[in-house]
Amino acid sequence: MGRWLPPVVGVFGLLTLVVGMVWAELDMRTMNGVPLVGVGGVLLLAAALLVGSVEVATRRRHPLH
Repeated sequence: MGRWLPPVVGVFGLLTLVVGMVWAELDMRTMNGVPLVGVGGVLLLAAALLVGSVEVATRRRHPLH
């Protein structure tokens, strides 16, 4: 897993979240965008967890001292 994966997942999650929110606002009758908002939130959470795991793995391999 490289350092590029968490930002990509984060950007994709943020875009999904925004699209879902806009869709839910524009289509108030059926509310089809609401699950998309949930998926975007989950992707943002996954990106945060990936960032944490990459940072922990990097610090163990390359200590600052």
